[in-house]
This record gives sequence, structure tokens and C-alpha cells, in this order.
Amino acid sequence: MRSDEEIDGKGFLTGELVWGKVKGFSWWPGLVMPWKTKSASPGMRRVEWFGDGMFSEIYTESLLTFRTFTKCFCKNSFASLPIYKEAIYQIIELAGERCRKSFPGAKGNREKELKLMLDWASGGFLPSGPEGFAPADAAAHQDSDSATSDYQPPAKRKYLLKNKANAPVITYNRELIRELVKEKGKTIENFCLSCGSSEIEAQHPLFEGGLCLKCKGNFTETLFRYDEDGYQSYCTVCCGGTEVILCGNSSCCRCFCKDCVEILVGPGTFDKLKDIDPWSCYMCKPSQCEGNLKLRPDWSVKVQDFFANNSAMAFEPHRVYPSIPADQRRPIKVLSLFDGIATGYLVLRDLGFKMERYIASEICDDSIAVGMIKHEGKIEYVNDVRTITRKHVAEWGPFDLLIGGSPCNDLSMVNPLRKGLFEGTGRLFFEFYRLLHLLKPKEGDNRPFFWLFENVVFMSGHDKSDICRFLECNPILIDAIKVSPAHRARYFWGNLPGMNRPLATSLDDKVGLQDCLEGGRTAMFEKVRTITTKSNSIRQGKMGSLPVTMNGKEDYLWCTEMEQIFGFPKHYTDVNNMGRAQRQRVLGRSWSVPVIRHLFAPLKDYFECE
Repeated sequence: MRSDEEIDGKGFLTGELVWGKVKGFSWWPGLVMPWKTKSASPGMRRVEWFGDGMFSEIYTESLLTFRTFTKCFCKNSFASLPIYKEAIYQIIELAGERCRKSFPGAKGNREKELKLMLDWASGGFLPSGPEGFAPADAAAHQDSDSATSDYQPPAKRKYLLKNKANAPVITYNRELIRELVKEKGKTIENFCLSCGSSEIEAQHPLFEGGLCLKCKGNFTETLFRYDEDGYQSYCTVCCGGTEVILCGNSSCCRCFCKDCVEILVGPGTFDKLKDIDPWSCYMCKPSQCEGNLKLRPDWSVKVQDFFANNSAMAFEPHRVYPSIPADQRRPIKVLSLFDGIATGYLVLRDLGFKMERYIASEICDDSIAVGMIKHEGKIEYVNDVRTITRKHVAEWGPFDLLIGGSPCNDLSMVNPLRKGLFEGTGRLFFEFYRLLHLLKPKEGDNRPFFWLFENVVFMSGHDKSDICRFLECNPILIDAIKVSPAHRARYFWGNLPGMNRPLATSLDDKVGLQDCLEGGRTAMFEKVRTITTKSNSIRQGKMGSLPVTMNGKEDYLWCTEMEQIFGFPKHYTDVNNMGRAQRQRVLGRSWSVPVIRHLFAPLKDYFECE
């Protein structure tokens, strides 16, 4: 089968590196991607832009091949726009990989490497020339069985040089740790595992040792960051590093850098590990921990405490409401902001709560359709949260429960163009804050009032601290991996009773991927990475493989299987003839049902149930 690019004869095949002319910018580097439908407009190409990861549908007349580097490269943009500089780095890095070109003269210095890259590109990409970075078999990518499959980057090697721009620079001599711990009265707990400093701010939550103030902040912001291949972006120990070795356990996404292995375990260890295939990491197989690298036996508890209390702020405890006698309980009244696909309503209903009223603010038509159809019109939708006034609250209330999780686009550090808490969609947090203060009972009103706010773990420390300051409490961290087959680490702020209690599975929870699959399909993994709104988040592990096999072939998760991974009933999002991409989009923004059930369950002591 010939691709659309071949049929229209205008070139620029899938996987080709290009320059594109976008209004308001100089020529920008991009990668031609396959169309998400089988029919593509003649003369049009779908391009993913380096730097910000955005997509455009663009006419071929506005594209040039990457070989025209000297013509399209803009020195002014390179000097003044950090994202353009990053885009140039990314495309030359990919071109270098395809040409098998390396830049050893940089010796790990990113700026030196970038200069060598520019010299190579300006000189004509010698010795291979531009032909060296042409896609090996571009048309093959277009003939995928799945209309929604994404062009995938090359498979990640077992060990590799990450070349992360913001990998922290070690300012202390960590190599001295081996000698310093031998001093009388000193242990590994007296030193920062990331940099070697003796000025300890906190215990490292995973391994015996400490973290200084700067490294603690870096650890907090990067531990839960993952690359597109599903692996951690940085070393599990120091949350930095460049050359790393990846765990070979199919259900593990951790990696360890050469510096940590050589300094904490022992010289020469890293090279020995490269010969072990598959290698199970120090967390999957603690018995191989040697030297000064020792896994904490209670690391799973320590990491929860670390993220729950790392805002460096102390707050007054929430008001404790006594349980209501059964004969005095009444139906619950709920206001849900950024409601999504009505996870809150579904959980309350399944827990048996009688609901006097459930008012939901949501602007996504697909999400509203799911809530309206699946819950038979029992949810009252009020659209944009910004239109809710004090008068509305007085007319609809008083409410017993306020829930919501504002959009994470401008908070998540995965987004290089994020605007933070005070700009863009980040500001919608303050709509939750505004309504929380309107809904809180006035002094002297003893009726129980509960609230819950959710957002991503991978946000900047400043944004997290600001949210804590406004909500006057620290969050708890819950990862749905304990009660479902997928990772989904999230922060929850609130005053629900027992929020800090351990997350435990119920008999109904499907905790393994195989439990969620349709007949005749086999899970390749026990657990999968976080499912987002992007279709390529379904791919797993260092080989970028799909998580399911059927009839001997790899396959994507079906929509009904994704629904069950999140804890929803089968066909929950099957409304209005929504396609696969639409259904994954609304699921990727939703909450994990078993996690919300865990949080809401104690409310049964306060409100009337069936």
C-alpha cells in the first residue's frame, strides 16, 4: 500500500526531518508524522515541532528539507528563544543518531556539544551528508494497522547517554563519600547522595543517605518525570546523571546513572552491569545492593511521607467533624468543578450515597455527553467554572462536598511551555480556591463540610508550595498503581476523614493488566505506564512495545480495556459515536475510580446511604 505522501507526489515522507514556516516565527524544525486517519488531504503534511511537541497540519509549500540548514537556521531566534535553541538541539541530536554521528569532544558539556552540532550541520552533515538522516523506511510507518498509531522514536538502548539539559551539576566531590563514611561517627546518612554535601535537609526516601536542600528540591520535581519510552527521565538515586542503565524488569521504569553506581556501589560496577541482560535494578532486587547503596526496607512508606511533607510549611490541622448518627444522616449535596467524565458521581453512587443534588462544572462536550448519558440526566451541568457567582452558590447550596482538579497543562513540568500557577490554565486553581471559601460554613455552623483538590505530582516546587499556602494544608500523594494496573501518581489536598490511611485493594479491584483484557488477548506486562491523552502513552518499556498481544501480534489497548484499567465499567465512554482518540482523551484526563473510592468511603459515616 502506497502512502498518501507517495500518491500526491509532493515528497516529505513520514519520519523526514523538515523546516516549516509557521506564522509569527522563523523557519522551525519539525518531524513529519503519520496522519491519525487513513485519508489525508493532498499536499498537506502532519508535522510535530521540536521544542514544544505541538502538531500542525501544513501545506508542503511551507516546508523545506532539513538539508537546507544554513538557509533556515536563525541566529537571532537561537540567541533569544530558549525553546528554539532546544528545538535545534533535539533535531540535530536525532539527525546525529540516524547518521551515527557522536560528539565526544564535548565531554558531557551541553554548550560545547551544541556548538559541535551546529558546526556539523553547517558543514553539510559530513561524512554521510543529508542522506544519512533520511528515514530508513518512511513508508512503512504509514502502513500501520492502527489508524491512530504514532511515529515512534528509535528504541531506547539498554544503557545510554541521556544528555539532559537540566541534569544537575555536582558541585561537591561525591567520590569522597567512600572515604568520609569511614570516619569515626560518620555514616552514609550524614551525606547527600546526590552531591556529597554534609548539609543535610532530609533523608533520601528510597536509599539510606540524605539530601541537601538544593538536591531535595530537584528530587521532588524530577522523581516522577518519565520520558516518552516510559522510563524515568533521571537517575532514581540522584535525579540527575547523563549515562544511565535501565532496569530490564518489564514492569519497572527505573534507571541508575553511572556516577551513582560507581561511587556508591563500587568502581567498575557500571561496566559489569552492562554485560548483564536482563538486569534487575537495585529496587527490584535489593539483595544486590552493595557498598554504600542500601535500599530502605520501608522505602514505600518513606516516599509517601517525603512527598506529603516536603512543602517546608506547617499548618493548623483541619477541623474534625464527629460522625453523624445513622438516623440523622441526610443525602449529600455536591459541587464538582472540572468534573470530567463524572468520576465523582460514579463513585458516590457505587458507594450507595443518596445524592440530593450533584452540580458539575465542565466545558468539554465529550465529557458532558458521557455524564449526561451514563447517569441519565441526574447530573446538573453549569459549564464554565468562572461563571459561577456568589448568588449561584446561595441558590444551589449549601453544599456538603466540593471536589475538583484544575487543568494541569500549565502546571505539569512535562510541558516546556508551561505558564505556571498564575498564568494560562494554571489560574483556574484560583476558581477552586474562590468557591471553596464561598462554600465553607460560617463560624457557628457545625454542619460537616468536606473538600478535595487534585493535581499532578510533577509540578514545580514553587507552584506546589503556593497551592499549599492557599489551601492551608499539605497534600498526600497517591499512586493508582497499588489498586489498578496503571501508574497514576497524583497529589490530593483536602479535609476528607482518613486521607492519610494506607491505600488498600478491594476484592473488586483489577490490579493486573490481564484482569482488564477481553478474551483471546494476552498482557505483555503486569502493570503499564500512566495513560495520558496521547495515544503513544500506551507503548511500554525500552523497546516501545505495545502492552497486549492478540493472534501473535502486538496490539493497542482497546477502549473497554482502558476503561477497566481506570476502574470504569465497560463501554462507559461509548457514547455519541466517539472514536478511540476521543475516548482516550477523556479517560486520560480522568481520575482513577478505586483511588477516589478509597478517599470517599469514610464519608459514609456522615451522609445517608442506600
